[in-house]
Amino acid sequence: MRDLIVRALELISALFGSKPGRHSAAHLNAPEIPIPAPVAPLPPHVQERNRRLDGEEVDLIRPYYAAYMRNQDAETLRLKAVRRRQRELFWATMGMDYPGVQLHGAGAPA
Repeated sequence: MRDLIVRALELISALFGSKPGRHSAAHLNAPEIPIPAPVAPLPPHVQERNRRLDGEEVDLIRPYYAAYMRNQDAETLRLKAVRRRQRELFWATMGMDYPGVQLHGAGAPA
């Protein structure tokens, strides 16, 4: 009786053409389906997006900020540093740290 059931299941399996399961060895060893080549060439902006970045070619800061800094003269930069120090001293006289400065490793205020 057992052989009859096995034969019937094999017949049904052959009729419906079951594929191997996703985790079976037959599925993992199956040949990959080739990906067709694109019909039209990719536009230049898409090719540029897919190109790997080279660290020597990439600016570390945004171009508009670099242009802004190039237009600053030495006196303006010196005055900005003086103003920043004055603000830090003002906040220090109030007993507070300069806003935006994070003192890592310092204990929580009591």
